[in-house]
Amino acid sequence: MRLDLKTAKSRMENEAGMNHLRIRLLRDEEELAQQAEIQLLLPDGIYRSRNLNGYAENERQHIVVGAPDQEVPDQEVMVELYTENAIRCGEWTIAVNVWTAMSMISRELEMLVVGEEEMDAAELDDEVVECVKALRNAAPPADEGFRTVTIQPRRIEKRQHAFTDLEKKYRIDY
Repeated sequence: MRLDLKTAKSRMENEAGMNHLRIRLLRDEEELAQQAEIQLLLPDGIYRSRNLNGYAENERQHIVVGAPDQEVPDQEVMVELYTENAIRCGEWTIAVNVWTAMSMISRELEMLVVGEEEMDAAELDDEVVECVKALRNAAPPADEGFRTVTIQPRRIEKRQHAFTDLEKKYRIDY
């Protein structure tokens, strides 16, 4: 098994920054029928969302990828990376570990974190960006049992009661 890691942007902003990480599992023939578990080790101050592909995540926050189709042996997992507060600028390392029943593979990716003024020099990886767009625009499968729920807004009615005259009499309008 091989592991290919790419980010959508060559840099990430240190404060309120966002980037996307694509993890591509390239499996050998003997590993096709195996489930894989992906662990992301992120530096302090960098967080991730749940995977955008909809794969299950276990209690250890590992992404569980099932056995792929025989015709499409490679699988991709897309994860959004972000910062909530300002972190120091510099080069940060993201580690990705993948386990199957037969093997374990680790790979590291260096990501440059810069200030807002340096983000103009960031380069985009068009392939990763197109994958993110496709996942964001994908409709949910029809067999998932989604249904539309309409919620009526509350209506506020002005009512007359015993204190209405007193409210009018003592009301102070600025």
